[in-house]
Amino acid sequence: MKTKATRQSKVPRQPYDASKRSRKSRSCRKPPSAIPSPCLPLALPTSATGAVLYRDLCVQHVKARYPGIEPRSDWELLFMSGTTLKGTREEVYAVLDKEYLEDLEGYGDECDGMVARTLGQYVEPTGYKPLPKEINKYIHIRPIPDTKYSIRLFPGSMSAAEYCLDFVDSATGEPVNSPFEFELWGVPDPDTPWLSMPITQKMRSIERAHGIKQENILPGHEKFILRDGLTCVLIRPGKPKIRFKVPVRRLPELEQAAAEEEIVLDLPDVIA
Repeated sequence: MKTKATRQSKVPRQPYDASKRSRKSRSCRKPPSAIPSPCLPLALPTSATGAVLYRDLCVQHVKARYPGIEPRSDWELLFMSGTTLKGTREEVYAVLDKEYLEDLEGYGDECDGMVARTLGQYVEPTGYKPLPKEINKYIHIRPIPDTKYSIRLFPGSMSAAEYCLDFVDSATGEPVNSPFEFELWGVPDPDTPWLSMPITQKMRSIERAHGIKQENILPGHEKFILRDGLTCVLIRPGKPKIRFKVPVRRLPELEQAAAEEEIVLDLPDVIA
């Protein structure tokens, strides 16, 4: 999962910043998980399309990374969401206890407050999947003919104009990795191809783009990063092509921010 930072944060280093101290104690650390690391927080208005509470994002990652091990505090929730440890519950808790004492030594009484403020911020994650069958004006599910699967579009970073696509089981709504042979292409707008760069691009999932082999992608985690307004074509061998255009999001705040009055002429978009 990745995020788009709209500005550089001026807050002091957070207590989970690994550059502050040595990590020799993490000898039980295993190689990076196939689950993308959670994003760093950035302050956003709660009305931002696609913005979610950072605490909720951390909870999702901890549940996926540490089945059966519950964080005992906000500090552990934040630390575990950005670190991969392995071992028994007692071994993981022992490492957490040691790390927490080090943070207390470095940050003192401010440590817990900094953690609480961090978890209370809103972030713009790209790749944060909705719940099965969750629908709102930003989440769209469309069945794929001759299959038991559907395409699902859900919002990513608003400031980066990123939208996400995955495949879901039409009956259950559960996400699945590439369920059949296909190619996904980004193409110029077919109505006005002369107004855009005449370039087509084969799309790859964010996991494949980061070097994760298809067979190693965790079940249901695969997703594609698209852009608002992008025209896409899904190609399947021996089947008709499926074309769709990614929705374009407009925030109410932006619509109300017009500094100058303008007159919009009523002309047809397409003449058949």
